[in-house]
Amino acid sequence: MKLVAGEQTDVGRVREGNEDEKLVDGRMGLFAVADGMGGHQAGEVASSTALEALRAAVAAGVPIRDAIARANEAVLERAGDDDRLRGMGTTMTAATLAAGGTLLIGQVGDSRAYLVRDGELRQITEDHSLVEEMVRGGELTPEQAEVHPQRSVITRALGIDAGVDVDLYPVELHSGDRVLLCSDGLTSMIRPDEIGAILRRESDPQKTADQLVAAANAAGGEDNITVVVLDAVDGDAPPAAAARDGAVAENGSPPPSRKERTGRLARMGRVGRVLLWAVPVALVIALAFGAVGWYARRTYFVAITDQRVTVFKGVPGGLLGWDPTLEERTPIRARDLTQAERSDLADEKRFASRDKADAFVDRLGQKVDDREEAAAASTTTAPTTAPPPPPPPGP
Repeated sequence: MKLVAGEQTDVGRVREGNEDEKLVDGRMGLFAVADGMGGHQAGEVASSTALEALRAAVAAGVPIRDAIARANEAVLERAGDDDRLRGMGTTMTAATLAAGGTLLIGQVGDSRAYLVRDGELRQITEDHSLVEEMVRGGELTPEQAEVHPQRSVITRALGIDAGVDVDLYPVELHSGDRVLLCSDGLTSMIRPDEIGAILRRESDPQKTADQLVAAANAAGGEDNITVVVLDAVDGDAPPAAAARDGAVAENGSPPPSRKERTGRLARMGRVGRVLLWAVPVALVIALAFGAVGWYARRTYFVAITDQRVTVFKGVPGGLLGWDPTLEERTPIRARDLTQAERSDLADEKRFASRDKADAFVDRLGQKVDDREEAAAASTTTAPTTAPPPPPPPGP
């Protein structure tokens, strides 16, 4: 079994930079998409660092699940070496072709994998996001999740914690299967039925990738968009680029021509002159965004989400690309709070550390417990009405 690949990434119509990255390595049978987060530069660094570490680990014979764990360590280490990158993270959905035609898909975050078999589209992965957890718990319908104001809050990513849980999905490939790996810049713009229609309509994987990105941009292009389309074919058919151009570079793309290399050298000279004044400006901007990121990832807030008191990491509503992440959904229910307490949380209480946020939640929970105990005691000790005394005896 061989995989023929098509790939495309685009900044979209709103964002200034592309924090998505993709990996297409036909020789290794390794493919991945990563959606970085962390604001200017940091998101790009997170996604590229993760994919570089993934490639190195798989090349060394590390299984895909452990390779993604190593990518997590690499992002954490890179952030620890540079204050401007602290708090950066990335999603990752990676696929590797194992013996026997099995595609092993590892996933962390909300970048997805889909399978088209016999004309039917099926989502392989499950998003690690707040709204997806609520859908699985029956609190939201899939249609409600698509428009929920916190649909961008993810609950798992690389580069956030020292340990990461990686979901693994083995897929026994059949000839004619088509697999799509994509960032949420695609799935947040076009619905699954439209994705399926494009995947079924176009036979060439590269044209399919181009059309998917074009459709997301036509729908608004509110985020970076990255797709990798994989077609399963029998025998020793070469990857798509090799079949088209007769050669494959290390990343699965055709090597550049002599004319292309000459043009690149000429551009490099002009770029060098521009960098003499652009680098100091970029450094100032990077330091500013780094300070914003430092603040955003060291701030916590407590709010009521779907009738539960919930702890988030970050700034309410996000800040320059630094989206808040869910830390804990507490057992404290909104209906058990007083009107004053609910009004207080409606303003999304902010805290400078997780300890302070937890202390606030503990105090709130203790108040609820005290009220419940007082109500129970009042019910138990309430005096009963004594019967009236008997009438005096008659004369």
